[in-house]
Amino acid sequence: MKKGKDFIYEKLYVTDLDGTLLNQSACISPYSEQVLKDLIEQGIHFTIATGRSPFSAFSIMQNIPLNAPVILMNGAAIYDLKCQKCLFSVPVCTSSFHNILAAENKADIKGGYILSANDTFKGFICTTPTQKFYTYLNSYDFPLISSTLSCQEENSLLYALYIDSANTRLELMYNLLKHDSNIICDFYKDVYRQNCWCLEITSSQATKYSAIQFLRTYGSYDCVTGFGDSWNDISLFQACDESYAVANASSKLKAIATATIKSNIEDGVADFLSKLLK
Repeated sequence: MKKGKDFIYEKLYVTDLDGTLLNQSACISPYSEQVLKDLIEQGIHFTIATGRSPFSAFSIMQNIPLNAPVILMNGAAIYDLKCQKCLFSVPVCTSSFHNILAAENKADIKGGYILSANDTFKGFICTTPTQKFYTYLNSYDFPLISSTLSCQEENSLLYALYIDSANTRLELMYNLLKHDSNIICDFYKDVYRQNCWCLEITSSQATKYSAIQFLRTYGSYDCVTGFGDSWNDISLFQACDESYAVANASSKLKAIATATIKSNIEDGVADFLSKLLK
């Protein structure tokens, strides 16, 4: 590919994963993978801003040589792949941490947790995870320790994930925690797996907006362009100079986007970037 007249080396391109860069099978298509590799080789600064944990995100992006720090868990952490260290993190506050423990006990369910640990991540699951959690773990290479969440981790919890085959226990836990303004609880049915419900918890101070602001200064970027599809990309778009919603995005996101591009299953992000550099 040739470098186009609008190419700016100080420009950062940031994309969401699920529903944006990934297709309906939660994969990067061969076409998108090749386009991104070619663009990065030519000098484009490209990274991701995802709600996913580091372990699932790294597994999905392992063939893409990302050359800017990645935004994980909706802004709960920023990780530099080159230096292999966490540059920025936002743990759940102490009061919310104890609310989570209490809600776990009432709902009788344990989850998987990502903790900050000496500029990196520590992940572990409980001693009795649900069968759905085992299925999820088998999809990725998780460096997990069999343990339970305890008060020793009250200042280092970045992300909690609960998975079950029915919504009953997770809905109870969600209802117990949804009024805690210090955390964000995302309760949903998994679109990739049958009979699978999920609950994700992060600090309310962890946003893609604050993460983009950090990267803008850290990388001395003159301009940031974002791509997204859902509610958690609203703060991403608010932080960007230009923002593009895929065709399958929510109407709220399209309303604040610079423009709408092709859908995720049409390789919208890769298609947009390849045309930009022609």
